[in-house]
Amino acid sequence: MSRQLSFRAGIGALALILSACSGAASPSPAASTAPSAAPSAAAFSCAGKNIAYASFGSQFPFIALVDKSVKDAAAKAGVNLTFLDNAFDADKALSNANLIASRGDVNFALEFNYYQQSNLVVSEVFSAAKIPVIAIDIPVPGATFYGANNYAAGKLAGAGLVAAAQSKWGGTVDLLLVEKQSGAGQDLLQQRTLGIIAGAKAALPSLTDAQIVQFEGGANVDAAHTAVATALTAHPDAKHILIGMLGDSNAIAAANAAQEAGRADQVLTAGQGGDDVAIKALKGAATSFIGTTDYKPTKYGDDLIPLACDYLAGKQIPAQVFVHHQFLTRDNILQLYP
Repeated sequence: MSRQLSFRAGIGALALILSACSGAASPSPAASTAPSAAPSAAAFSCAGKNIAYASFGSQFPFIALVDKSVKDAAAKAGVNLTFLDNAFDADKALSNANLIASRGDVNFALEFNYYQQSNLVVSEVFSAAKIPVIAIDIPVPGATFYGANNYAAGKLAGAGLVAAAQSKWGGTVDLLLVEKQSGAGQDLLQQRTLGIIAGAKAALPSLTDAQIVQFEGGANVDAAHTAVATALTAHPDAKHILIGMLGDSNAIAAANAAQEAGRADQVLTAGQGGDDVAIKALKGAATSFIGTTDYKPTKYGDDLIPLACDYLAGKQIPAQVFVHHQFLTRDNILQLYP
């Protein structure tokens, strides 16, 4: 799977593990021998290495897919994986980091913590324990970053919404509603929000700022449903409405809110993630949910475990590794997810 890579100078590499190679005995004058082979580096194996993975929160469909992919990839590589669940809780994430650091036998950590501000302390914990880290989707200071290119992912959804509007309404758009999450430390989600707006405006230059409304989506599906219902009520005269949500479950909630308000024909919604909820919806009967930006959650482990193993093998790894995103629709879902 292709990745956009930007390389970091200054990641400390571990020494390459070299095979022991004893010199050949000197030949006797009466005998001739073939020259001895040159010393060569032994192939590095990650089998038996101890990697800890602190999950974002297994209760979320997207994260459940990521969790499974990491476990499967670790098993394939013969890695001893310690799984901990941060449970969408900043205090739990810090507790798990301290638990990992206290073990004394962890070679590498994969950290997936929603609360970006608390990752400052998490970083200090791992640094003090001299445990290298890959931060998943949310940065940890000093760690390699793996995950979404949020602005680019948002742009794909914005463009996808406009394409759907062109197909259904001939390009007429009265209103673009875009979810935002403006809690402390949620800069990456703001990039996603701004990306949705940028993608829509690029695809539909006639869209004005006055037609774009950002709204707080809340921290769960129920809150997202309520927020969308409120936003729709506030704009009773809009008949061609695009809604960009920051996650797939929230996008389905938005579609349900439109349905319950009797405005399903006036609304098109798109999500972010590409989890089972979105894929099932796109394979099912047509609704106002028209697509999602795919983050390929089932492939995270296929990248994360080899990256960690490369570091442990003494290789320099990139400072950032971005997921290759694409927009999923009813037209391409069976081709990409048969």
